[in-house]
Amino acid sequence: MTSSTADDRAQVLQDATYQFWRHIIAIVWIAFAIHVLLFGLFVALGIPVLWGANAVSIAMYVACLLAIRRQRYQAAGLLFSIEIIAHAIVATWMLGWDSNFHFYLFCLVPIIAFSFQISPVRRICLNVAIVLVAVGGYALRGHMGVANGINDGLVEVFGIVNAFTATALLMHATALSVRFTMAMQMNLFHSAHRDSLTSLYTRRRVLQRLRQLGAARQGASTAIILLDVDHFKQINDRHGHDLGDVVLQRIAESISGSVRATDIAARWGGEEFLVLMPNTSLADAWPVAERMLAHIRAQAGQVSGATLAVTATLAVTVIEPGEAFRDALNRADQLLYQGKEAGRDRVMRTA
Repeated sequence: MTSSTADDRAQVLQDATYQFWRHIIAIVWIAFAIHVLLFGLFVALGIPVLWGANAVSIAMYVACLLAIRRQRYQAAGLLFSIEIIAHAIVATWMLGWDSNFHFYLFCLVPIIAFSFQISPVRRICLNVAIVLVAVGGYALRGHMGVANGINDGLVEVFGIVNAFTATALLMHATALSVRFTMAMQMNLFHSAHRDSLTSLYTRRRVLQRLRQLGAARQGASTAIILLDVDHFKQINDRHGHDLGDVVLQRIAESISGSVRATDIAARWGGEEFLVLMPNTSLADAWPVAERMLAHIRAQAGQVSGATLAVTATLAVTVIEPGEAFRDALNRADQLLYQGKEAGRDRVMRTA
């Protein structure tokens, strides 16, 4: 297998980073809103150091959101990380360890892990900063919050609210990260198993599904429908490949509209298609193939305001219990050949 080039890896990272920040931007907006509220609160409490720090934080979040809009994700991650770490230091020193502002440090962990994959020095420095602030703050907790002018009851309220908010944010950030991971996995699955032109499955997915069925096929037959578009080369030669591609898309729509959700409809190659129908007998697969052909006759030729005569030849057979897929596919190929010799535009099946 050919290894990925540097350009490939850069493109993958760029796409993944864009998707990550598209999911995680909600956290930035929530953090921005929290600091706006804290700014108003500390102004009301008359604590210049803290409302001043929150004014700086608000400005940093504005810069962070602008960086995200401009797709400068390294800058956004750095601004976001520095703000949370610095704010945790200032707020914890002023209000004491029990105010629980250090809880917000842990919301940074997944963001730092992703945002600085190609900047290991920054990633290490930020992670070390989190550890130092958390451990150092705990060690110096007895020296914090001295003569801050805020009573212990209000500090306890801060502690409860911050513990709840930071934990909720961490849970939300984790959920967003999982959603991002699943979205990326779905994109990878789609790219690997879906044909780019027709959006039907590829050979790989059919073979994968056959492996998944495995022993389950030992006790029940699996039907296959093999389909080949009649005179497709003539369509390309007379009308051009662009219109030929549209015809293939219409045929794919006809196939998709004729099968069940449990069936695997695939573009097998060129103008050839295959449908895998688990736990299906020949008698049940036959009317599906007939319906498919009727849809192709009626719909596949309706392209670009013109009406083309588009037909197909289909072969229906079953993979008997214990039989290899290749043997059943060869049998379907023979049936397809016989159908074309007999005049095309028909459904053939094993006796």
